[in-house]
Amino acid sequence: MLLEYSKIFFFTYSVSEILEKHGLEKPISYVKNTQSSSEEARKLMVRLTRHTGRKQPPVSESHWRVLLQDMLTMQQNVYTCLDSDACYEIFTESLLCSSRLENIHLAGQMMHCSACSISPPNSIAHKGKTQFRVSYEKSIDLVLAASREYFNSSTNLTDTCMDLARCCLQLITDRPAAIQEELDLIQALGCLEEFGVKILPLQVRLCSDRIGLVKECICQSPMCYKQSTKLLDLAELLRVAGEDPEERRGQVLILLVEQALRFHDYKAANVHCQELMATGYSKSWDVCSQLAQSEGYQDLATRQELMAFALTHCPPSSIELLLAASSSLKTEILYQRVNFQIHPEGGESINMSPLMSKALQEVSLGSNSADLLHWTTATTMKVLSNTTTTTKAVLQAVSDGQWWKKSLTYLRPLQGQEFGGVYQIGTRANEGLEKQGCHPFYESVISNPFVVEHIPVESFAEVLLRTGKLAETKTEGEEVFPTTEGMKGSSSPTMYANKCFEKQSHSALSLQLAAYYYSLQIYAQLAPCFRDKCHPLYRADPKELIKMVSRHVTLYGHEAWPEELAALTKQLHYYNERLLDFTQAQILQGLRKGVDVQRFTADDQYKRETILGLAETLEENVYSIALSLAQRYSVSRWEVFMTHLEFLFTDSGLSTGEIENRAQSLHLFETLKTDPEGFHKHMVKYIYPTIGGFDHERLLYYFTLLESCGSADFGKYAIKPETHVRLLKKFKVVASGLDYKKLTDENMNPLEALEPILSSQNILSISKLVPKIPGKDGRMLSPSSLYTIWLQKLFWTGDPHLVKQVPASPQEWLHAYDVCMKYFDRLLPGDLITVVDAVTFSPKAVTKLSLEARKEMTGKAIKAVRHFIEKPRKRNLEEDTEEAGGSQVTYADALNHLEQSLAHLETLNHSFIISLKNSEQEMLQKYGYLYDLSRSEKEKVYNQAVAMCLDGQPLRMIQQLLEVAVGPLDISPKDIVQSAVTEIVSALSGGSADLGGPADPLHILEGVVAAVHASVDEGEELVSSEDLLEWLRPFCANDAWPVRPRIHVLQILGQSFHLTEEDGKLLVFFRTEAILKATWPQRQVDVSDVADEEKRCELFTELLEASHREVEFQHLVLLLQAWPPMKREYTVTNNPWVRLATVMLTRCTTENKEGLGNEVLKLCRSLYNTEQMLPAEGVKELCSLLLGQALLLPSLKLLLESPDERLHTMALDHITAIAKVNDSNCDQELLSLLLDAKLLVKCLSTPFYPRLIKHLLASPQHGRWDPEELARQLWEAGHEAEAGSLLLAARGTHRALRTFSTALGAAQHWV
Repeated sequence: MLLEYSKIFFFTYSVSEILEKHGLEKPISYVKNTQSSSEEARKLMVRLTRHTGRKQPPVSESHWRVLLQDMLTMQQNVYTCLDSDACYEIFTESLLCSSRLENIHLAGQMMHCSACSISPPNSIAHKGKTQFRVSYEKSIDLVLAASREYFNSSTNLTDTCMDLARCCLQLITDRPAAIQEELDLIQALGCLEEFGVKILPLQVRLCSDRIGLVKECICQSPMCYKQSTKLLDLAELLRVAGEDPEERRGQVLILLVEQALRFHDYKAANVHCQELMATGYSKSWDVCSQLAQSEGYQDLATRQELMAFALTHCPPSSIELLLAASSSLKTEILYQRVNFQIHPEGGESINMSPLMSKALQEVSLGSNSADLLHWTTATTMKVLSNTTTTTKAVLQAVSDGQWWKKSLTYLRPLQGQEFGGVYQIGTRANEGLEKQGCHPFYESVISNPFVVEHIPVESFAEVLLRTGKLAETKTEGEEVFPTTEGMKGSSSPTMYANKCFEKQSHSALSLQLAAYYYSLQIYAQLAPCFRDKCHPLYRADPKELIKMVSRHVTLYGHEAWPEELAALTKQLHYYNERLLDFTQAQILQGLRKGVDVQRFTADDQYKRETILGLAETLEENVYSIALSLAQRYSVSRWEVFMTHLEFLFTDSGLSTGEIENRAQSLHLFETLKTDPEGFHKHMVKYIYPTIGGFDHERLLYYFTLLESCGSADFGKYAIKPETHVRLLKKFKVVASGLDYKKLTDENMNPLEALEPILSSQNILSISKLVPKIPGKDGRMLSPSSLYTIWLQKLFWTGDPHLVKQVPASPQEWLHAYDVCMKYFDRLLPGDLITVVDAVTFSPKAVTKLSLEARKEMTGKAIKAVRHFIEKPRKRNLEEDTEEAGGSQVTYADALNHLEQSLAHLETLNHSFIISLKNSEQEMLQKYGYLYDLSRSEKEKVYNQAVAMCLDGQPLRMIQQLLEVAVGPLDISPKDIVQSAVTEIVSALSGGSADLGGPADPLHILEGVVAAVHASVDEGEELVSSEDLLEWLRPFCANDAWPVRPRIHVLQILGQSFHLTEEDGKLLVFFRTEAILKATWPQRQVDVSDVADEEKRCELFTELLEASHREVEFQHLVLLLQAWPPMKREYTVTNNPWVRLATVMLTRCTTENKEGLGNEVLKLCRSLYNTEQMLPAEGVKELCSLLLGQALLLPSLKLLLESPDERLHTMALDHITAIAKVNDSNCDQELLSLLLDAKLLVKCLSTPFYPRLIKHLLASPQHGRWDPEELARQLWEAGHEAEAGSLLLAARGTHRALRTFSTALGAAQHWV
């Protein structure tokens, strides 16, 4: 207890010392009184960090880190009520608020600066830096608080506090929305200053209506309306209209339009208005109407477009005024068109101002096109742009308010004539040279010398009619325009109506109006009404009239009516259809299901898919719409119902009961039953895969539907739907955890699906069901097969009622076995064998059960089988035959099987098997384990013996295995070795062979041959060398296989056996034949050709003379290696190897000369330490040949690799003669050879010496080259400076210190 108090006092005192060290003195009593208060602890930590931050001069980074460690120490020892996270947060917050950039950067090291950052692991944490960092969310809060404090305290953008705010925000690298908003606010200050707005940063933050700041910019810089991009960027930075970019852009553009109108910059105003209209920003109607009513803006077509937009989006209170303005604008446009057609050459206009008349003349003269209806808006713009007369002036110039009435007179005399030719006669008729015609000489005799376009007469009439009706509307009916007069020059009213309605964009109003018009026309023709009074027809409800007329004309069909009425009925039908389509499209849009209405009306496939997609819903209104659309567009009702049913099963989320109730309430199956084959196809293809195998209730409903719809006759069923229904009803009760789909899958074993759910409580019930379930082979399962898998499960894992826990001791295993035996009478003989083998000869049995227990279990099984033989079960023959399912296994067979099992178990006590199991070698233990599992079955024992042979095991061991096994097996070691050799040959031939792993077949063959060789040496007459030759001879003689493996096989045999002279000759023959067949297939060879050395020399000489290719030389090398060494004394030039090298070098081409030089070098090296190694004279001869071919490098290597000193001297002579060292005469290997030959001293005067020293120092090889020993050799040869320099370099002395005097001193000191 005393120790505890002293510990507490020590910690309290240490906290007081820490506070005093940092200039914040507090008594021990204060620390003691506040140690349990988290609030006081937090205040103390904040006071401590803020006090440190205010110190002058500012403290260093190391001081801050010491402070952090002291804070953590205080928290861990005394202020445990405060979380360590809080300490880091307080510390980081103080750094951020310290008004110093270096402290802010230090704070950045304490925080998670991005959402994906993590704390560094201990292994890579920087020394002296904390591994903990403030969480990402808290880091954002701290940074925002600090930056806002700096921002609010700034006086302008250049204030130092603004830099601190920006620095804080830039710590968070991934810029979340809150951080980006603060950075944008700082950037916005710069934009405001650029536009001349002087305002405190705090005022900008507190400004609730940020659009006011944009207005202030426009006030301070009136012409900034031309800088729309900058103002829009400023609005985005200020977050005008929050996060709604469309609203923000609309508000700013409205301000720009208003400012442009103040300066009469109509072009700029129109640009912004067009953008507003394109985005559909409805609040811009006012500025659009202002621009449309601006008389100074001469683009009438654009003004008309602006006015239309304003009318569409204006509030109801402004419609009347805008309609009046729109009417005046249209009147002005039509007035100009009428005058263009009356006076195209600039003749006297009807009370027209001179300016306008002149403008019209210019346009008329510039274009003589007579098709007035097709004059474009561009033409109008040109006319109005050429006159300075405003709309108001034009209208005032028409002093005669009845000008349009006088214009009617121009219709009557012009019937059937062309406007373009009436007034253009004379010298000015083709002044613009735009018409094609005859030569002017013939104009006096040809009435119409120009090719003129024919103008439809109704063009002028339509313009005049619209003009008159607008005037009538403006006077509110006081002056009536005679429509009949206007229409005289036009086509029939019906044709005019057709064109009028075609021009209208489709809307509910326009389509209903068209249908109403044609209904009126049809009714009026079928039942003419008086024209001198208002007929009741025009007071009838338009909807009722349309329905009545549509029903009447449809009743008789189009063919029943006169031609004039038939045209009207077709138009009525057309607009009724379009109205219905439009209504359906509006409904689809209202559903907000992502339907593309335009594509829906044009694409029939998309229309069908959309309707079926709408059927996939639980919303009654949407489902009703889908049915309505399907009926409207001839989509099969069956398809809609089937799609809805598929949806109910797959994506509705409803329970099976709810699906059933909904299907019944919608009467789906009354329709679906009409196509049972299609219903079956959809159910199997789309619904069945989505049902889980454990959802018995849904599967039951699925198969019930198939049965009720008569789908049993379609498809090949292993189990009929009605059988599925009966099975599922049973399984729902006795096996709720069964995967029924796995059970009935044709590609799965049903017993594997049943095994997990079998227990003593349901085995009997399920055994009565399995005869209705087909197995993987198509035959029905038997109860015996079910008991087979259950008894294995019962024995190994137990049962809650029979074997309550998994057995552990031998007695418990025997008890479990006794329980299982009670059910043996329900097993067929074959299944009984399966159960007993699973209990006694499975891997689990070998590892978990003792040998005695396995013997006892097998003995009990034998007794049971004998009992069954003596007292057969009382079952009729038909049941046995049906249950056996074609099995021919009898109880007598089972008895023989079990007796062999017992005999095999007895062999496990054999000393040989025990030695295998108790061996320390893992492979031998594996052999014992495999033999245990084999049950002495011939095939398993045979395969094991072959595997042992392939592993290179002694033949005696294999013989012992075969002798121990219960026999007779009729297998000999010779049979085993032959099978192993066959497997190896198969692998060498490229066939499939099991060699027990990825080992090299030749390496395995060496092991087999070594085992046979050892057996022969020990006098065991199991397999002879003749046997091996006999088995391998066909492979070696088959020229279809590669040469090298066949040669290696023969070499393996020759190395392992002392072959007789005849066998040796045969081996040499095989080798020779194999090589010749690969390269010289036309050269036939027999044993006599290689019988002795002389014959072989003749054959070699023949082949050498015929060889010119590199591959032929390579096979000659193989041939000499395959033959025994030549024993005759040859001169150097007649040595076969020298001859071969000579021919290779003399017959080589320039391209492969260097490669052949390396081949000669490899050839000579292959002979080292063999009986065929070349003598010194032979090497000297080869080097001369190489030098003759300018192959200096391989020549030097050959000379240096020889142990003969004379050859070394010869090499030195060549080296001394070399003036410049390069890659053609020196490489790393040559330098190593010079050092190995101890020729460093002798190379001192050559250019090779620097490279030798560099190679020596760069590739130190202890025990091979000793720098000190080489330095001693240099010293002894009188080269003291070189010796000292080598020692200095070897000991790592800096190059600058390796002076001549230093080298001499080093040599004298160390050597």
